Amino acid sequence: MRTHAGLVLLCAGFLTTPCSAQKRLVAIDDLYRFDAPTAAVLSTDGQRLAYSRQWNDPATKETRYSLWTVEGSSDKAKAVEPDQPDARAPLFSPDGKWIVFHSKRPRPDGWTQTPAVPLESDAAVDIWLIPSAGGPAIPLAPSKKPYGRVFHDNFYGRTAFSPDGKRLVFVADNGVDPRTKQEIDNDVQIVRPDQGEGYTGYGAAQIWVAHLDEKPGKFAASRIERLTKDEVWYGDPQWSPDGTTIAVHANRTTQREAVRFSINRNFEVWTIDVETHKSRQLTTGVGPDVSPRFSPDGKRLACLNVPRKGSHRDVFNLAIIDLESAEPKTTIVFDHHGPTADKAPQPPPAFPLPTDCWEDDKHLIYNAETGVDAKVVRIDTQSGKGTIVEPSNKIQKRIQELTPAGHAYLKECSPGETSVVTWKSDNNTIEGLLTLPPAEAKVRKPYKLVVFPHGGPHGRASRSFNFTAEILAAHGYAVFQPNFRGSAGYGQKFIDADRDDLGGGDMRDIMSGVDHLIAKEVVDPKRLFVYGTSYGGYMTTWLVGHSNRFRAAVAQNAVTDLNMMWGLSDIQSWTEWEFNGKPWQVPEKMRKHSPLTYADKVTTPTLILHARDDRRCPLPMGKAFYQALADREVPTQMVIYPNEGHGIRQPKHMEDVLRRLVAWFEKYGG
Repeated sequence: MRTHAGLVLLCAGFLTTPCSAQKRLVAIDDLYRFDAPTAAVLSTDGQRLAYSRQWNDPATKETRYSLWTVEGSSDKAKAVEPDQPDARAPLFSPDGKWIVFHSKRPRPDGWTQTPAVPLESDAAVDIWLIPSAGGPAIPLAPSKKPYGRVFHDNFYGRTAFSPDGKRLVFVADNGVDPRTKQEIDNDVQIVRPDQGEGYTGYGAAQIWVAHLDEKPGKFAASRIERLTKDEVWYGDPQWSPDGTTIAVHANRTTQREAVRFSINRNFEVWTIDVETHKSRQLTTGVGPDVSPRFSPDGKRLACLNVPRKGSHRDVFNLAIIDLESAEPKTTIVFDHHGPTADKAPQPPPAFPLPTDCWEDDKHLIYNAETGVDAKVVRIDTQSGKGTIVEPSNKIQKRIQELTPAGHAYLKECSPGETSVVTWKSDNNTIEGLLTLPPAEAKVRKPYKLVVFPHGGPHGRASRSFNFTAEILAAHGYAVFQPNFRGSAGYGQKFIDADRDDLGGGDMRDIMSGVDHLIAKEVVDPKRLFVYGTSYGGYMTTWLVGHSNRFRAAVAQNAVTDLNMMWGLSDIQSWTEWEFNGKPWQVPEKMRKHSPLTYADKVTTPTLILHARDDRRCPLPMGKAFYQALADREVPTQMVIYPNEGHGIRQPKHMEDVLRRLVAWFEKYGG
């Protein structure tokens, strides 16, 4: 259960160390100064950059996106369209004449519109094209388009030009209401399997190819073909270099489950012949094979591989598929699940593989998570040897040169000082991040401390600028983000170390880290607080049921009861894997490891925050814990955020969370 608990800013050139020119503290109102380039892409000639400007509009308190371009240098950025209508994920055509983008803007009056989805889901977008030299944007499809909503997430969604630039592959559902006439007339709804968190309202992800007109008029595609016609969900399509084949990943078994932050079902890599629509299965593993990428010569294909159906975020292997043999042959470059995994020659790849990961026919690059850091690895696919490199090829360097800096308000601010801390727990060395209040906060050691555990449990704290941590630091708190056992970035053995023991070893890792900071006289043992979301919320509600050391706690979208988690969540495999069974098979484990079981021990004032439409950690778990505390007259309050899923995304709700978080801690001893 990964989460958006900390508001993380990914902005060009920003470091988390304080600067003498920065004067003021980071403030909650800075949420409405978030403004940064995202999804930057380079034209084929390397002269122009297109990106989506993403910013929080202070007038509407909504997140907006618009299309911008840069030519020559990063200080020459300009909006492409007047009034900056919605535009996301730009893509240059191979000849540079067109920019393709996604948008939720309405199609022309009288035309078939893109079917709506709930606000907590991914926005329902369509594909548009605009001349890169200037001119009005036009929709891809004619007035009666054959598809519905276009996927734009990082697992299913991808839009890409064929090598000759004449066709466009994309992923979309069919836009058809699955309800029968009787269901509609009687206003009832039959439960139908879907992909859970983030996909409410979406149908199966299907592969489509649009044939583009040379001189388009009111729309861009003269013909749109549907390559797949079933209820399987296909994703991440990539063209072969000769344009005859498209590679995808798909789970064609009956054991399907949500993929948002959770990839552990039996996905395989397939190719689809563009002319005949016939598919060919390339992999046959028991776990997921995903993120297919053709080599430049088209003779091989790289993908990510997990050799088992394990945790929701296992370590990936890099796999190379030989396409020239009679039967596709898969080779694992190095088995990060094998007996020598602790002696890996390079860190494992992170999901997804970059779309342009191949440097040549023998070498490719991938991103890797190493502890709290992120690295880029260049690997020789024949020898298996890899090296950590600086961000990587000429294209990436050129993108960095042309991309404007984001979040300009940070130049005015003095952030906290973030450092890596290590300590011993059960003979293990554990790592975490500690953010100290900036000098402008005018506090001194020993600091009051907020323990801020990540989600998952197989997530991790990383060095990225974390807005929530900075807000707390600005209010005089040190913020401790421990990468307890089970965290990603430390190998498969470390991920598995938490299995069957949630709330056990990971709690010891956290509390021994707190004791380490106390022993170093960094923090005040009498002013401890805790805040977490998702599994961080599990750990928050668990800690207050097992310790009275905290002055106050805030739990957001928390897992509080494992029976409810199995029965109501969109990923039953999470509970089954972590505890080796279903609720009726391991009832004592489910009871023993549920925070709700220990609600009678809680004395800590605890604020419960929960998204109403969270499908990963559903609302009843928050309500149950709140009711238990209220019944025992423990100081508590519950706040519900409508139209929000597992990650609270609306700026007005983000603001509310931060204000309540700070106020709750201040009320109870901050």
